[in-house]
Amino acid sequence: MFTPPHVFDQPAPAFDIHSIETPAFVVDLELLRKNLERLALVQREAGVKVLLALKGFSMFSTFDLVREYLSGCCASGLNEALLAYHEFGKEVHVYAPAFKPKEMEQIIPIANHISFNSLAQWRKFRPMIEAARAAGKNAPSPGIRVNPEHSEVEVSLYDPCSPGCRLGIRADSLEGEDLSGIEGLHFHALCEQGSDVLERVVGAVEKRFPKLIEQVEWINMGGGHHISRSDYDLERLIRLLKTFKARWGKEHVYLEPGEAVGLNTGYLIAEVQDIVGARKTSVAISKPETTLAHDQDRSDSPASRTPQDARDAAVRLLRRLEDAEGRLDRPDAAQRLHAEAESLRQWARLNGCLVSSANFGDYIRGLHELEGASEHDVCLTQDQSRVLKWTKPPNFGAVGAARGYLTNVLACNALFGLDWRFEAVIEAADGLRILTSQPFIIGENPSVEEIDAWFSALGFTKERENTYAREDGLKIADARPDNILRRADGSLVPFDVHVLGVSAEALPEDEESEADACDILPTAILDLSASAHMPDTMEMPYRPHIFGGGMPGEFAHEYKVGGMTCLAGDVLHGFSFPEPLQVGQRLVFADMAHYTMVKTTTFNGVHHPDIAIYDPAKKEYRVVRRFSYEDFRDKLS
Repeated sequence: MFTPPHVFDQPAPAFDIHSIETPAFVVDLELLRKNLERLALVQREAGVKVLLALKGFSMFSTFDLVREYLSGCCASGLNEALLAYHEFGKEVHVYAPAFKPKEMEQIIPIANHISFNSLAQWRKFRPMIEAARAAGKNAPSPGIRVNPEHSEVEVSLYDPCSPGCRLGIRADSLEGEDLSGIEGLHFHALCEQGSDVLERVVGAVEKRFPKLIEQVEWINMGGGHHISRSDYDLERLIRLLKTFKARWGKEHVYLEPGEAVGLNTGYLIAEVQDIVGARKTSVAISKPETTLAHDQDRSDSPASRTPQDARDAAVRLLRRLEDAEGRLDRPDAAQRLHAEAESLRQWARLNGCLVSSANFGDYIRGLHELEGASEHDVCLTQDQSRVLKWTKPPNFGAVGAARGYLTNVLACNALFGLDWRFEAVIEAADGLRILTSQPFIIGENPSVEEIDAWFSALGFTKERENTYAREDGLKIADARPDNILRRADGSLVPFDVHVLGVSAEALPEDEESEADACDILPTAILDLSASAHMPDTMEMPYRPHIFGGGMPGEFAHEYKVGGMTCLAGDVLHGFSFPEPLQVGQRLVFADMAHYTMVKTTTFNGVHHPDIAIYDPAKKEYRVVRRFSYEDFRDKLS
């Protein structure tokens, strides 16, 4: 399951986790201040206003600090608007998919801006706003929310621009409509994304709504901006905002991040209450790191794996990389590649197949080198029975990613009976390399006509030069004569082609897959609940980070962590630890200030975590809210 990479930037708690009652949400004020300083920099340099999105972070005990930096709040309805007005005391901006008349009666006197989701809603409440203005009372500046129809959010649950989404008005619905009285334009299309995505969204808005942009007095660019993430391109954001303002002559531009305010500022502290289920002591192979020598009989020689062992190792590694990759909407390619490389390195080290470049250099010294290509370096083993191939950094073969490379290895074995074996991972200064081996075959390159006939006999048709397709969507690419050999008996061996259209899920499992292993893992029962206290981990879904813990296979002792509710699925998967967990041990979940806290429930009557603040300047831990039976009782009455 996906773990957001930004969580690894959060420092461990600066307070004594053993001196507090659990469970508890704790926000570090110094970490919060750092985020706010970054947001204030955007306000100052770009000449815009940044609002706190209460839907993401509404811990009002911190508002004394937050209001020092931000210009106000944006609310998603009446209750958040009241919270902003009474507890924050600066600008109040309101949007909701729909309003009720009684709600509007309370919102109009306290709001500065209000964004309507449809023209029907605007027409319904326009008389109330204009009546307030005519009476000399406070009335919000009205705007409408538009749908840019530009979608870059992978998870549909969080995509405001998904097909048929109810949020915002599409451009074709505004054609020929009376938009008089509309003073603002509001759009929101991001989720945990960077300024590069915002730049493309702004382009889509400019393309679809130029007349409306010209008409309005203010522009609200919504939320989803991960501004406080360490690798966020702040300069690009500031440049984009300044350019937009100058191009359209707009003085009043707003951003409304919520997650960026609380990002990496909060902790959720829990205690292990019990450990149940079968214990799997380790998924790591207790084999020392490989040391290579000129000895083909050594078990750690790179060409010594049996076909079954090589296939099983490749499958296990592929599943490990899938777990690291998770969602595909990571902020940028560099983060995805880094996460994959770290997962590859950790798995190889723990499974005894991480080889240093120095040791590998010693091993291949004196071996016969063969002509490689852009993807591999190649040489013969000492007994000349097999060919060693190791990828060239920073890519893993033509597909680039290690996951795709291993999928291709397994697919070629399954389709063509090719004994292409995963052997090891080489760690070099310029990056990681995957080492594989294939049988050494003496033969000639076939003609294109022979290749065409061979693939035709296998049920493929030629789609274009060097590419063949099957009716089920499977394709073979790069099937050039240079990548295929013809044995003396006339049979063809495609030793370096690329199989496209096969998913990792379609490949055979090893005898004990990670999914099967997961079922026999012990479960640590905590004094909190994933479903009640971390529901966003199941909605996204994502795997939260536990300080001191690792991914599956990273450490020797693997667990699931389970909650206190009777919901069978109140469990989070994918955690390993250097030592066995103990009853009474404290676990600290990272990045638990935004969204998680606002979505909590008391389902099953489980005890709600304390809400607390840690002030490093005073070295003070303070509980600002402790929940009781009455809180549970009074919710339903």
